[in-house]
Amino acid sequence: MRSEDTRSSTKHIGIIHFKTGDTDGVSLEIDKWTSVFQKRGYKVFLCSGKHGRDDGKAEQSRDDVPVTIIEELDYHGSEAARMQRQTFVALAEGQSEAAYSIQMLEDARIIQQKVEAWIRTRQLDIVIVQNIWSVGLHPAAAIAVEHALCNTKVRVVAQHHDFYWERVQGIQLSCASAIGFTDMFLPPHTDGYTHVVINSLAKNALKTRKGIDAIVIPNVFDFEGNDWVVDSWNVDFRETFKIKASDIVVLQATRVIPRKGIELAIECVAALNRHKSQLIGKTMPNNSVFHAESRIILVLAGYTQDDTTNTYMQRLEAKANAEGVVMLAIGDRITRERTQGAAGKTYSLWDAYVHADIVTYPSYWEGWGNQFLEAVKARLPVVLFAYPVYLADIAPMGYQVISLGSAVASWSNEHLARIENTVLETAAASMIEVLVDRQKRESMVESNYSIAKKHSSLKALESHLEPILASWS
Repeated sequence: MRSEDTRSSTKHIGIIHFKTGDTDGVSLEIDKWTSVFQKRGYKVFLCSGKHGRDDGKAEQSRDDVPVTIIEELDYHGSEAARMQRQTFVALAEGQSEAAYSIQMLEDARIIQQKVEAWIRTRQLDIVIVQNIWSVGLHPAAAIAVEHALCNTKVRVVAQHHDFYWERVQGIQLSCASAIGFTDMFLPPHTDGYTHVVINSLAKNALKTRKGIDAIVIPNVFDFEGNDWVVDSWNVDFRETFKIKASDIVVLQATRVIPRKGIELAIECVAALNRHKSQLIGKTMPNNSVFHAESRIILVLAGYTQDDTTNTYMQRLEAKANAEGVVMLAIGDRITRERTQGAAGKTYSLWDAYVHADIVTYPSYWEGWGNQFLEAVKARLPVVLFAYPVYLADIAPMGYQVISLGSAVASWSNEHLARIENTVLETAAASMIEVLVDRQKRESMVESNYSIAKKHSSLKALESHLEPILASWS
């Protein structure tokens, strides 16, 4: 918030989220919005609880974008996790509702002071709130940011990627105060705020549940940029993870959390293994010949820290072992940008796509689909469970995917999703086809690339943002 005597023609935009600089969908989308703002000549400042995977200092820099770290914004912190649980699950044993409310407001007050200091220090004109007012992982932060923005009177854009009521495991608001906090702050009803959602289902739900109108701006990707290729940094990717040139890499690039349906990716690989004989002697997409000793490997490139159950990875490992599937978790070696540090070399998420043969995207709930667009950018076939937003907003564009259907047939005792065996077998046959039939594969991936370049590029994001940008002039 700048006083008139210090105001210049260059707008200062602040973007605030729980975390920045990582490979999760919101962090990646922040990068894309930032690039559009910078192209328009705006100065962008980030604020988050954590930047990347490292324990941050109070001030960092993401390229030429300063990052202010407020540790209390990180929803992985013990206090944030405790208050989230007491809001959406149950109060602690013996805890009174009054004690819960007092603690919530005290936590919010601490964060509010630091957010206000960030706004004033950076002399912000506009603040873009990313998911803090929707996902409900840190209710105190939602309250704090709203109070800070009201006090500083800056312009506000709220982008909502996921809403708390969309949680697959469900919610149960713990008390009247919890109901009040979520109604008032998730998201706030303050006049003058511009609300943005990433799909039409969310737009309808926000209007029905909260009476708030929102603009739909879907996820996008840079389809004008250079293709990802094998280069001097990633040429050793397969060697590093002991993957042979003749092995098939089935890439699961998402975070490892339950709603990503990664158990269905395991089933896909298990089905491929059952039909392995159809692959032997065939030339794979990387021009290596698959032979009897070659493996089909499910590579998990995402991180596990956001799994609130703390059991999902263990359940996946047990399933993979039972199914005889080779599953390789490399998320600790995949970062937003390539790094070389004391802990060794890391690869970017894009390096993983370069060495993949096919991508699985079996999520049964997504706000939109960043990893879907990444696979399209990488010109890789996608094995996809048709989650509701895909059916409503993405499928009508005409994408070609290998379908896992749109219905979970049952749930195992370990609460892992299952689909009908006939659907799985059909998907496995299609996976084999795009692995061995180069013409079929190229037709599919090039068609998808053309569709995405038209509808989901950074140019498309600029056109979506244009009305908002025009209002700032």
